[in-house]
Amino acid sequence: MYQLQFINLVYDTTKLTHLEQTNINLFIGNWSNHQLQKSICIRHGDDTSHNQYHILFIDTAHQRIKFSSIDNEEITYILDYDDTQHILMQTSSKQGIGTSRPIVYERLV
Repeated sequence: MYQLQFINLVYDTTKLTHLEQTNINLFIGNWSNHQLQKSICIRHGDDTSHNQYHILFIDTAHQRIKFSSIDNEEITYILDYDDTQHILMQTSSKQGIGTSRPIVYERLV
């Protein structure tokens, strides 16, 4: 059985540059890792009170975003854009102790 994680990125578009918004949009969509049987759904919006995450850092040069849950800021996530079909997701504690290996996800069509 697949584990499904919803990530609702909450941010104010008026405070971001066009390049930063474009960078975030690279990650919007449905992604899956068939080997680990994990799927993630990344979207923008605060239309739900569940699974809300705020963006901590946007690295437009490396197409990377760092974010954490609004409910639990101790764990941070890093998304790296690999290509149009693949992203990498890595988790770590806010103090930087205990960083996980990146997990590769493939875009679901």
